[in-house]
Amino acid sequence: MKATKEELINFLEARVFIPNENNIKVTPVIKRKINTTRMRLNQLNSPEKVVEYFWSALVTDGGIDSHKKIKEIGGVSFEDVVAEFKILYDQN
Repeated sequence: MKATKEELINFLEARVFIPNENNIKVTPVIKRKINTTRMRLNQLNSPEKVVEYFWSALVTDGGIDSHKKIKEIGGVSFEDVVAEFKILYDQN
């Protein structure tokens, strides 16, 4: 894995969190979910743990709920950036 923890988190900030926070349709629930996810990601110890968290968020009930709520406002979810995220951490 070539990307650092910070690079992975910065990618998610730029591609998912900030665009959704700036969405005129953003709800307090989505803002809370973004802040909770941000807090959890920053507590992780390695890029591997960030990748593990990302993939688990795609299949957990909370992650699926977040995806649904974000799509309702026309936002960008983790599912929308899977290919780019994978390229980032799979760099050789």
